[in-house]
Amino acid sequence: MKGFNHYLFWLSTLALFGVCGLYFSFYPSPAWQLGAVPCSLVLGGGLYAWLARRERFSTLFGLETDAARWSLHLMLGSLLVLVVWGALQVPAAALYTQWLGRDAEFAARVLDKDDGGLGCQFRVELVLDDTAVGVGVCVPEDVWYSLPDRGAVVMRGKRSGLGINPRQVLRQSAGR
Repeated sequence: MKGFNHYLFWLSTLALFGVCGLYFSFYPSPAWQLGAVPCSLVLGGGLYAWLARRERFSTLFGLETDAARWSLHLMLGSLLVLVVWGALQVPAAALYTQWLGRDAEFAARVLDKDDGGLGCQFRVELVLDDTAVGVGVCVPEDVWYSLPDRGAVVMRGKRSGLGINPRQVLRQSAGR
């Protein structure tokens, strides 16, 4: 089962990287949401094809019929493509945006303010005006108290073609 262990290593590593995306304040653009699908098909399918050929999955499991081999490849390949998609959709795009994105300001509207919670003492729920995307951002205590319960604010963060990465809520918007 040495060959299958390589598959599990890649699957587990990519899955853990994908789970890291739950902790990023990143919101993919509609273009990246669509573009991540073919990218994951190519990368995940290519990685699976390389592993399956290198480790001889068909003979490793002792499968004798073509139907059983196709079922094995379809199941394991689909699982790897799905995990690659999860790793590309948010974590990879968030890192790209954080490192190579440009600084930007976003107009937003405050929907709700929460104090207390797991991993974030002061959280603000917002809707970004230019994308109509709901976001949750952790803010410092003084900013949280200075924000209105509802209304327009300005945020700062990073933006790239893959999406936006809001970092902080600055102030109330002057024009609204």
